[in-house]
Amino acid sequence: MTSRLLAVRCIGFEFWSLGRPSARGAVSYGATTHTVLRAFNKNLWRLVWVPYGLLSGFPLMSSALAGYHLAWGREDDARGCAFFAVTGFFSLPFSLVMFLSAPYTLLVDAELRQIPNLVQKTWGKMTTQCFLKTRVEGLKHLSGLESDAAVYISNHASWLDIYALFWIDPLALKIVARKEIFFIPLCGWVMYLIGHIPLDRLRGGKPVLDTCAEMLDQNCPVFFFPEGTRGRDDALQSFKPGAFVLALRKNIPVVPITIINTAHLMPPGNEFWKGGLLRKGDITVIIHAPIYPKYKPGLSTAQDLSVQAKAAISGPLQRAATQRA
Repeated sequence: MTSRLLAVRCIGFEFWSLGRPSARGAVSYGATTHTVLRAFNKNLWRLVWVPYGLLSGFPLMSSALAGYHLAWGREDDARGCAFFAVTGFFSLPFSLVMFLSAPYTLLVDAELRQIPNLVQKTWGKMTTQCFLKTRVEGLKHLSGLESDAAVYISNHASWLDIYALFWIDPLALKIVARKEIFFIPLCGWVMYLIGHIPLDRLRGGKPVLDTCAEMLDQNCPVFFFPEGTRGRDDALQSFKPGAFVLALRKNIPVVPITIINTAHLMPPGNEFWKGGLLRKGDITVIIHAPIYPKYKPGLSTAQDLSVQAKAAISGPLQRAATQRA
């Protein structure tokens, strides 16, 4: 019999015997209740240290791989593994803060979720500043918005894109992501607490747009990667219409964002399970002027809005590619 099954049976027995007369004819409520609570707290503690103990293996293994690559002179591979090791070690205490603040977040701040947003940004910034510098341009465009309710979009070519977006301080990042990620223990739970939006591709985009519309009604911004998946380089893929349909429906601005150099620093397909790779360099994030859909000639459909937003994002990408060439 396993220790966990034995503990469950002991708890069940204590509840069954709760209130039964003792040998002296007295009812031992206090002692029995104390025993039950002690058994419960013991198993509750296991629910904390067991998953955290297992997850600590990820950064430990990344650290070992970083040392292995460094010993063989593969600096970029060593830097990539070290990046995942650092972000893994930081995630352990930061996720604990998330869970401890969860009652307040869900009961008092269920819309904006300011504490989880602050925690995720601190975690992301602490990770990236150990390896590279992120420069943000165009913050003046955010101060000119009429309200916080807006649809933000950007190009997507690397895992580093998420870390780069954490450096936009005024933006409470709520990203539309595949629902399967939310089932990952601890990682998915943290994403739920932050308020990221699950996308079920089998059900299509309508449920997600309805959820985003409700968030916008609460004056909470939403974020899309309109390409739907990571590209292989700086060339933009076709944009899916969901973000622009939502902007037209709610008559709110689309804010395009260009993220430069992440595809070069950490190319798609070179993440942890592919060995890890992080080149030297810096990231530039450019926030463009908001595009307001006013149902006027030139911006009367989601396609028109998509074309204008794509042009704004692609311009700096093309200039950066030319400079590297």
